[in-house]
Amino acid sequence: AKVDWRVKTTANANSAKLTTKALTNEESDAMELTLPVIPFGVKQTISVGGAISEDNAQRTAQIDFPANADARGIDIELSPSITGAIFGSLDYLTSFPYGCTEQTMSSFLPNVVVSSALRDLKIKSTIDSALLKKQVTAGMQRLYDFQHEDGGWGWWKEDDSMVFMTAYVVSGLTQAQGAGYDVHSDALDRGKKFLHNSLSKHPNMISDLRAYVTYALSQAGDRDHKDLDSVWDRKARLSSEGIAFAGLTMKLNNDSRLNDAVQALRGMAKAEGDGTYWESKSDQLMEIEVDSSAEATAYAVKLLSATNPNDPQLPGAVLWLTRHRNQGYYWYSTKQTAMVVYGITDYLRASKELVPAFTADVSVNGKSILSRRFTAQDVGAVTPVTLHVDGASTNKVEVKKSGAGRLYWSTRGTYFSTDKKLYRSGTYSLNIARDYYKLTSVNRDNKITYDLSPLSDPVASGDVLAVRVTVSGGNWKYLLVEDPIPAGTEFIERDELYEVNDKPTWWRNWYSRREFHDNRAAIFQTYFDQQREYFYLLKVVNPGQFQISPASVQPMYQPDVLSTTDPSSLEVR
Repeated sequence: AKVDWRVKTTANANSAKLTTKALTNEESDAMELTLPVIPFGVKQTISVGGAISEDNAQRTAQIDFPANADARGIDIELSPSITGAIFGSLDYLTSFPYGCTEQTMSSFLPNVVVSSALRDLKIKSTIDSALLKKQVTAGMQRLYDFQHEDGGWGWWKEDDSMVFMTAYVVSGLTQAQGAGYDVHSDALDRGKKFLHNSLSKHPNMISDLRAYVTYALSQAGDRDHKDLDSVWDRKARLSSEGIAFAGLTMKLNNDSRLNDAVQALRGMAKAEGDGTYWESKSDQLMEIEVDSSAEATAYAVKLLSATNPNDPQLPGAVLWLTRHRNQGYYWYSTKQTAMVVYGITDYLRASKELVPAFTADVSVNGKSILSRRFTAQDVGAVTPVTLHVDGASTNKVEVKKSGAGRLYWSTRGTYFSTDKKLYRSGTYSLNIARDYYKLTSVNRDNKITYDLSPLSDPVASGDVLAVRVTVSGGNWKYLLVEDPIPAGTEFIERDELYEVNDKPTWWRNWYSRREFHDNRAAIFQTYFDQQREYFYLLKVVNPGQFQISPASVQPMYQPDVLSTTDPSSLEVR
C-alpha cells in the first residue's frame, strides 16, 4: 500500500521546500528522518587577503563572528601566481544567480578573455572549452533577446536603453567575436548605431562615459578621430579610469597622443605601502557613488601592460588589486570583478613573476590545517588551492611563506545573521518592511473574488497569502529586493487572475523585473525614489511551524548598503 507521507518540521527551513513522497507503510514506520541544517538569516561576509613576496614572512587575518551568527564558515584560498588568484573570480561570475544585461555579459566575457590569454601563453587551462562555448552561446542569445528596438540595452529587457550597458555589450560581443565565436552582426551594428547617436545627441555626456563609449566603438572597428578628439579635448575632466580608456583607444587608433595619456596616467598613481593604485571615488559609468579604485587600477594596468610591459608600477598595482579583493576571492560587485579581470589579463601576458619555490603553511587558531610546497610545476596551475573550515566565535588565520616567489592568499568568513539592519548615512537612507495578508474567497454576482485581511492567525494548506514588501529611502539605482519564503509555501505566478475587493493602492506591479526562485522572490528596481511597494502571492502547501529569514534590500553595485526586516514565522495547521 502507498501512503501520502509528509514532513512536519520546526527546522530553520527558510530556503528549502518540503516535498511529498510516496512510501510503503513499512518504510514510513522504519524511517528515521534526518533534516539538513539550513542557514537562517541574511548572508554576511568578512574578507581579508593579499600577497606575500618576502621570504620567511607571515600574514594574519582576524575573522570574528557575531554571537548570534548561524552557519559560520571560513574559506581560504592560496595561489602561487596571479593566474590562479583570478580564477576564483571566474567561478563567482559564472555562478551569480541573476542575469541582467551586465551580469549576463560579466558571466562569460572574463572566461573568454582569460582562456584566450592562457592559450596564447601555452598554459593548460582547466576551463572546459565545450562548456564555455555553451555558456557563451546561451549568454549571447539572452543578450539578443534583451536588445531594445532602438538598438540599445538596458539593465533588464523591460527597462529603457542605457549608454553604458550598450557600450559594455558592444565591447563584449566584439571580443567574443575576436575569440572565434559567431556573433549576430545585425545586433552588433544596431548597438553601434545607438552609441553613435548617443554621442551626437548628448554633447555633455559624462566625460568618463564618453571615453568608454569611444573605446567600445574603437574595439568594434568604428574608429572616428573626431570622437577621440572630443574625449581628449576634455581630458581635464577625466578621472584616471577615463584617461586609461582614452589611452587604450589611442593605441587602437595608432594615435600620436598615446604617450601623453600614459604619462598623465602614471602621474595620477598613488602608493599604499608597497602597492600602487589609482583612486576613484565614484563609478562614472553607472553614475553611482561607490569606491571604484579597483576598476580604475585594473584599466591602468591594462594600458601600462599594453604600452610598456616592464613598467615599474605594474607589480605594485597587481599586488594592490589582490589585497583589495574585498569579497574574498572577488571584488565589490559582478561589474567591478569582471572589469578587473579584463583589465589585468594583459598582465598575464606581460609579467615574469618569480618561479615559485616556497612552502605555504596555514593555521587556524593555532592548529595547522595545511603545509604545501609550490614549485615551477605550479606556475601553470590556474586553479587555486582552497580550504574550508567551520568557524568559531573568534578566529585567527595565519598564512606563512618560506622560500622564493609570491603567494597570493585570501580568507573569507561567511555567516547568516537575523539582526535587523537599517541604512542611514548623511542624507541617504534605505529601509524595508514586510507584511503578510490572507486572501479569503467570496462569491459576488456569481463570480469568485477575494477579501484581503492582515494575517494574524495560523493558516491551513490550500490558503492563499499575499506578501507586501515596502521599500523607502532616498534616491538609488539598481536596487535588489530579496525575500525568502516559508518552506511550506510555493509561488503563484499569475497574480492577475485573483480579483481583490477594495484593492489597496499597493496592489500593482511597479518594478523593473520580478523573479521567483526556489526559496525566494527577487525584485529589481532600476531607478528608485522615496518609496515603492511590491507584492506577490503564495499558496500554502505543507503543515508545520516555519521560520522565515529576513527580507533584504540593497543597491546591487553598492553592497556595503543593506537594509533588512525582522525575521518572521508562519504556522500551518
